[in-house]
Amino acid sequence: MMRTRILFAALGVTGCSYFQSAPVVPAGTVAPATQAPKSSALRLASGSGVVKAMHDLYAGKFLKTMSFLQNNTAYTSTGQEQHWQWYEHIEVPGKLRIAFLPASQRSGLVQVDDKVASFDNGIRVDFRPSVNPILLLTADVYAAPLPTIMRGLDSLSVDLGVVRTDEWQGRPVYVIGAKAGDSTSNQMWIDADKLLLLRFIQRGKSGDRPVISDIQVGGYKDIQGYQVPTEFLVIRNGRPVLREQYANVRINEEFPAGTFDQALWKDIPIPQ
Repeated sequence: MMRTRILFAALGVTGCSYFQSAPVVPAGTVAPATQAPKSSALRLASGSGVVKAMHDLYAGKFLKTMSFLQNNTAYTSTGQEQHWQWYEHIEVPGKLRIAFLPASQRSGLVQVDDKVASFDNGIRVDFRPSVNPILLLTADVYAAPLPTIMRGLDSLSVDLGVVRTDEWQGRPVYVIGAKAGDSTSNQMWIDADKLLLLRFIQRGKSGDRPVISDIQVGGYKDIQGYQVPTEFLVIRNGRPVLREQYANVRINEEFPAGTFDQALWKDIPIPQ
């Protein structure tokens, strides 16, 4: 049962995000623009306009691969904590591999674009269409073709026609998908200056019971010149349920051939 809960968590939310900071430019040259427009410049833009600005700002400045150890903490309704680890490989855009640790159990998942294969004890047990909102909004949005991004947001039922300015933890943000006072519609909160995801709210169901998941993105750190969010907190129906924290982040390393090939699931080594 524990493995089933871990698999559900993996399918439900997977943090992965990375953005390149301004490059070092030799004297006498002009640095490419890496500062986002002032928030007033996009104040009246549509949600699709904000998404396009996110895409254009980091175009050509986005890393290709990332791997890391992810430490997970689940919070039970009785106040207890459960801990486990994953090892993740990401190739942008659209590829994610999660190995549940210890690797000897040979369980986890592989996502390629909008399809996810799940493995238990080395055997594929599930294959389904799935759009991962965090993968889309903290990675693919900066590297995938715009039509692909817009299709993903449509699948997530984010209303790009609704956009407003607000504030989140002291920072100006664009909120796309919900009007003021609406805390249940699918919506994304974007830093208005850096155009990075800070929060994603998604409505779903558990049986007949409505579930509102509030995924909060934080802990941005400069790693090898890239701004990497290293902590994700998931709140469901007002109660913290899961915290994800990154460690041993590796950027732009070459992955073994077949890392995202379902047929080679059991053959991919975990970095030490």
